[in-house]
Amino acid sequence: MARPKSKAPALRYHLSGQSVVTIDGRDFYLGKHGTPEALARYAVLIAKYQAGGLLLPADFSVSDLDERVSVLLGECEPEHQADQPILVRHVTASYRELAKVKYAEDQAELTRTKLLCDELDANDGDLLADAYGPLALQRQRQRWVDSGKSRRYVNRLVGCVLRLFKYAVSQELAKAETWQRLKSISPLRAGHTTAPERDPIRPVHIDVVRATAKKLSPVLKAMVRVHSATGMRPSELCRIKPCDIDRTGPVWMYRPAKHKTAGRGKTRAIPIVGDALDAIVDYMNRDPHSYCFSPAESVAWVQAQKRATRQSKVQPSQLSRAKKNPARKPGDRYTCSSYCQAIQRAAKQAGVEQWHPYQLRHLAGTMVRDALGIEAAQALLGHSHLSMTEHYAKLSEQKAIEAAAAAPRLFD
Repeated sequence: MARPKSKAPALRYHLSGQSVVTIDGRDFYLGKHGTPEALARYAVLIAKYQAGGLLLPADFSVSDLDERVSVLLGECEPEHQADQPILVRHVTASYRELAKVKYAEDQAELTRTKLLCDELDANDGDLLADAYGPLALQRQRQRWVDSGKSRRYVNRLVGCVLRLFKYAVSQELAKAETWQRLKSISPLRAGHTTAPERDPIRPVHIDVVRATAKKLSPVLKAMVRVHSATGMRPSELCRIKPCDIDRTGPVWMYRPAKHKTAGRGKTRAIPIVGDALDAIVDYMNRDPHSYCFSPAESVAWVQAQKRATRQSKVQPSQLSRAKKNPARKPGDRYTCSSYCQAIQRAAKQAGVEQWHPYQLRHLAGTMVRDALGIEAAQALLGHSHLSMTEHYAKLSEQKAIEAAAAAPRLFD
C-alpha cells in the first residue's frame, strides 16, 4: 500500500543555505533559510497545495506566490525567488543529497562524488550555475590531469560532472542549454594528452592465487574459490546470502538482490557448480538472511591461530587493556575494499606479486573464452554486449601465437 501524501511536507534547511520543501518529487527553494520571506512562502505554498487537493499545477513556480506573500508580510515586495542566483555550490549541494541515497550501498562511489563536489566548490563554487560552461570544465579537467590522474579516470570524472548538471536541469537549478554545452567536450584520447595511461587489468596467474590462498583464513579461501570458479563481481561475492541461492533445481543458482545492472531492470543468475559449490556448501547452514562470508569468523580464526602458536602466557594487564580498548568490531560482511586488502596482505606474506580481486574475474573470463568461446564468457560474466566481454576476456598470447603460425605464407 502506497504511503499517503503529507498534508504539510516539511520545510528543510538545504546545504545551499536556502529553505527547501519537496512536493511530488519536486524541490522548491524558498529563499534564505529562517527569513520571514522563506517562512511566508512556505505558508502560502502549503495553503495552495492543500487547496488543490494535495496537488500543484505542472507549470507552478515559486514566483507565483509573491503577491500573496507581500500581503502576509505587510511590507515592501519580498525578494523574488527567481532573482536569487543559483550558484555551482547550490548544484553540488543538491547532488550531494541525491548521492547519499543513490550510492548508499556503494561507499567508494559516494566518497568519489563527495570529493568531486568539494573540488567544484573550491574552484568554481561561486560561479553562476548557468555560467559554468565548457571552458570551466576543461580547466577543471586539466587540474585533474596535472594532479597525475590517469586519462580514463579523468574521463570518468568529467562524466560525473555531466551527470551532476543533468540532475541540476531536472531540479530546475540549471538550464538544459548549460548541460548541452558541457556535453560538447570530447573525451581525452590516448596519445593526445599528458594524462598517464593506466595499465589494463590482466588475469592473475593461477599459481599466484594458489600461493596466496595458503595464507588466507578458511572464510577468505572459500571466497577466492567461489570467485575464481564463477567470475562474479567482487561486490556480488561479498553480498551472498543463503536466501539468494536457489537450490530447488538440479543446479544451484545465485540470484543477487543487488548488482551493477539491477537499476536497468536486468536480472543476474550465477550458477554455483564445481569448486564453487564445494567451497560454499559449508556456509549455507546459517540464518538465510545473514551473509555467508563473515569477517568476524575470519578474525576469530586468526586470533585462534595466534593463541595456538603463542610461546608465553597472556599477562593480566594485556587482558585488561583488551577489555577496555577492544579493537574495532568487524562488519557483518566483507566489502570490496576489505576483501582486496585481505588478499594483498596474504600475497605479501606468501612472497608473490600483488594482485586484486577483479583479476580473478578476468582470469575466469579468459579461461572460459579460451575453452568455450566468447559467448560463453559473456554469459558467465553477465555482460549485455560482447564489446564489454572483450575487455575482460582477452585472447591469450598462446592463441595469438597459434593464429600467427596458421596465417598464409606468401613465399615458400
